[in-house]
Amino acid sequence: MSVKIGQKAPNFELPDQTRAFRSLKDFSGKKIVLAFFPGAFTSVCTKEMCKLRDSEQIFRSVGAEVVGISVNDPFTNKAFSDANNLRFPILSDYKRKTVKKYNIRHANFAGLNGYTAAKRSVFILDLKGVVRFKWVSEDPSKEPSYEDIWEFVTKAFGPRAARPRQLSKYNPRRSTAPP
Repeated sequence: MSVKIGQKAPNFELPDQTRAFRSLKDFSGKKIVLAFFPGAFTSVCTKEMCKLRDSEQIFRSVGAEVVGISVNDPFTNKAFSDANNLRFPILSDYKRKTVKKYNIRHANFAGLNGYTAAKRSVFILDLKGVVRFKWVSEDPSKEPSYEDIWEFVTKAFGPRAARPRQLSKYNPRRSTAPP
């Protein structure tokens, strides 16, 4: 079953590049850009992860974090992360359970019969873990529109969107009540 916009994202528990297990629940209460990619050290995946790394300021400005996920083992993900100075977690779905849950399996990847990779995909989750943006490519050479991702997080999670309702009420630390 495909993960849909408006649906709670399926949980997972996967090792990161340091072999520490991380679950989606660990990111509860955070805005998350989940970026699945087919394989570390491939040209398009390297470009994508570096583009997300270079967009860190945009994501941080709205309180969002990036989490990368591939089917590579944690050791390869560590080398990939180190080689590209990636400052966000790269999780290893080496058993392919998460790509199955998200219905983004790319079977027989690169013509290798029996080898399954992740489809290049981006899911943006709100504070409650609900999918608010989804992009999945059948073509592993196609990158997401970074402009669409930046625009979405800025509009959905920007200062006005992220402002808690209680801030509009009287704040006793202010000298005057709001109008």
